[in-house]
Amino acid sequence: MGDPAKSISEVDSLAVRIDFDTRVYSVETLQRAALKFTRIASFDFRVDEQNGATVLVTPFAALKIDQGQFAALFRNEVLDQHLRRLVANETEAERNLILAYAFSNTKLVPS
Repeated sequence: MGDPAKSISEVDSLAVRIDFDTRVYSVETLQRAALKFTRIASFDFRVDEQNGATVLVTPFAALKIDQGQFAALFRNEVLDQHLRRLVANETEAERNLILAYAFSNTKLVPS
C-alpha cells in the first residue's frame, strides 16, 4: 500500500482517510475496530479491486481530533481486533471442550 505517511490524507477539513490492504486485514476486522470509536466519529468503508480498503473517518463536529494521532490509534485497534480473531480461531477447539464438559454434568431440563 506504499508509504504509511501517504495513506493518511485530508479528505475535507475534518475527515481522515486511512488505507489498508485487505490481504492483511479483513473488512470485518476494520468494522470491529471502528465500533470502539463510534461515539466520537462516523465511518465509511470502501473496497477496491486491488485488495485495498479505505476507511473515511469523520469526527463529530464538537470534537477536535488530531488526524495523525487518531489514525495511529485506529491502526492499533485494527491490529488488536485482528489478533483477537486469530487467538479465538486457535483456541476454538479448547473452548468447545471446556463448554461440553461444563454442560455434560448439568441437567438442562428439571426432573
